[in-house]
Amino acid sequence: MRSITEFAKEALDEASRYKRFKYSVLRYFGVNSPEEMNDAKRKRFYKYVDKEWKRYKGRGARVNEDMEETTLPKMKIQSLEDFVSNSLNEAEDDMLGASTQTLPPDELKAYLSRIKGGEKSKLDKYKKPYIHKGNIPIVNSETGEEFDLDALKADVTKRPSKILKQNEKITHSGGGATIYFNIGLPALTGLAVNEKTGDFVIVNTCPGAGACKIYCYARKGGYVMFKAASMSQTRLLNYLINDPNGFKTQMIGELVAVQKKFANKDVKIVVRWHDAGDFFSPSYLNLAYDIARQLPDIEFYSYTKIANVAGGEKPDNFLMNFSGGALPSQQNQVDFTKTKHSDVVPKELFSDLITKTQDGKVQKDAKGKYVWVQGGVDKLKDRMAKKYNINKDSIITYEEMMNIKQTSEPKYNVIVSSGDGDDSANRKDVLGTYLLIH
Repeated sequence: MRSITEFAKEALDEASRYKRFKYSVLRYFGVNSPEEMNDAKRKRFYKYVDKEWKRYKGRGARVNEDMEETTLPKMKIQSLEDFVSNSLNEAEDDMLGASTQTLPPDELKAYLSRIKGGEKSKLDKYKKPYIHKGNIPIVNSETGEEFDLDALKADVTKRPSKILKQNEKITHSGGGATIYFNIGLPALTGLAVNEKTGDFVIVNTCPGAGACKIYCYARKGGYVMFKAASMSQTRLLNYLINDPNGFKTQMIGELVAVQKKFANKDVKIVVRWHDAGDFFSPSYLNLAYDIARQLPDIEFYSYTKIANVAGGEKPDNFLMNFSGGALPSQQNQVDFTKTKHSDVVPKELFSDLITKTQDGKVQKDAKGKYVWVQGGVDKLKDRMAKKYNINKDSIITYEEMMNIKQTSEPKYNVIVSSGDGDDSANRKDVLGTYLLIH
């Protein structure tokens, strides 16, 4: 006789030997090794093992009323690897495999109070989901002390009328015309509701994020300035993890409508998956790839900070860029000579090569592009070749790339500066995209 918890621990220890656990399950739980699992995550794992174990109650297993003690069935059951895998597949069905943390009402109210009072801490910034002040419903408008969590829940769980954000400005690259659409989630963490339990939860939307947390552009500008944009991303995340099939059906429908709209025009349709957020679980990645497979005439691309997502198999019409600023454990797994990638160029590498006004501000032209000192671009190429150990002849500017017809050989490293677009991330002939952020 042994406890179900002992059985679950044995299953966990045994499962850690399998490659499937290492590369899929660990990422699902948001850790790099079994030892990093905290008590809450282990308890969650046991829950799914327990659930799977109950299926064998009438087939040789004896379980007491509290599920505290069992005897192993004498019948032949699946291997321990499959047993654990199936248990975790059950977990994947729960909120699309997202790593979530329940946000109790009292804790949420305290956080909303800090937001209203402008007293957020650094821990709030990196651990709590961004919530715009304008999206916080107040019960007592005079004191502002009580928050209407039911109203907030109703707002978050409202299904979006549209999933795709549209930028119908057509760009021209290498002789062709392209129209871009994009989809984005809240960066780092997002607020959602577990619609099965009614609990508010914090969702880890960027499990591979490292140094990028410091300069994350999706936590600045229009993403956080406007309450409508903030709530739009929150509703999208909530829809995705609570009703992935509904989300998938709606997105395919929207894209089919786009295809019909541009059917008689010589325009390529491109979808950027994630202007914020990342593929937080294998199930989510599979959903995105399945949509791409069903729409082979549409091009998809994305950025990720998860090594096995960047290097794994993907549909022919889906390009993945491994993004700099990831956790070292992820970056160390990537071969940058073979994997399509992007990185942020340190200011000190180019700051002295762009012109500035008398008061020290960066000078830009009418199109918002940097104004380079004489010979500045060539000097930057020399510095980049040395720093990143790449051939100088492979380094081109964004403007130079836009005048080159695309090929399938990944050979260019593109300098993307202020005022440039995102075309390099969706070109097969671009190996590296290097972003100049000042």
